[in-house]
Amino acid sequence: MSNARTKNAEPLWRRLRMTLLEVPATRLALAIVPRLPRGAVLGLARFAANAGYACSPAMRRLGLTNLDLAFGDTKTPAEKRRILRESMRNFMLVLLDTIWFSRDSVARLQRWFRAAPSLQAVMAQREATVGITGHFGNWELTGRYWAEQTGGLMSVAMPLKNPAVDKLVTRVRQLNNQIVVPRDGALRKLVGFLRAGGTIGLLLDQNTPPREGGIFANFFGKPVAVSPAAGVLATMTRARILFGYTLPQPDGTYLAEAPRAIAAAEISAMDRKTATADLTQRINDFYEEAIRAHPECWLWTYRRWRYMPPGAVREDFPYYAK
Repeated sequence: MSNARTKNAEPLWRRLRMTLLEVPATRLALAIVPRLPRGAVLGLARFAANAGYACSPAMRRLGLTNLDLAFGDTKTPAEKRRILRESMRNFMLVLLDTIWFSRDSVARLQRWFRAAPSLQAVMAQREATVGITGHFGNWELTGRYWAEQTGGLMSVAMPLKNPAVDKLVTRVRQLNNQIVVPRDGALRKLVGFLRAGGTIGLLLDQNTPPREGGIFANFFGKPVAVSPAAGVLATMTRARILFGYTLPQPDGTYLAEAPRAIAAAEISAMDRKTATADLTQRINDFYEEAIRAHPECWLWTYRRWRYMPPGAVREDFPYYAK
């Protein structure tokens, strides 16, 4: 009854959009994009990004505001505009390649995906791992490659608003031995998977408000509300923390790296009263280090500095903060 009431509570125009537009469009993309040649996928991503940049003043304002906050005067306005365009191209490529790699998935990963020595080394060490990546490079393929090479990975995803589209996307995400679980009720599954020696994948570079358990950590000199899940899970299960990402290359391939890790022994030796906060800050530092090195690969059109801690000065935060 509750599901029926929720569905009927949706405005008619939204239900029509979900049924008549979003589902057919998703099915059409799933049918066409995997059959495109690689060059066409790359060109389509750039075209869509350039169109989005030109036609969305609100998105430009958001992205450039975030770039101003992060880099100040260390980058010129022209550099920031270039970074934002490339960031939007990267996002479009993530969307397209999530679909493109669903066809002949193993063969395409072998042809277009390379693991740097840093990733190869940690993959060879089979132990419980809290894997951390972000909306940086191609986060969808990072988990898919790990799962294909090691035999499995459990990741957490927020369900999409359209249940039919969510079902289609989840089916694609679960290729290559990846298990995708919704965020609600995920804790028990994640703990069990880690205690069995498995690897989980988390994206922790988006907002978790304090009312939902988020804590504040420093990011580009400003506090952001972030989930402490990695620290909590690692201390509960004696797992290591691994930070990695997958970067697009000029020739259309991808290079996956794992530049930072925190050993399980180091985590076990930490003061349990402060371990979660300390680990959360270190993970945020990993994010910032990677973004400073490759700013065009991060999702700048996200309201990352949305929540202000108590006592914060309003003028120190962007226009969208609250």
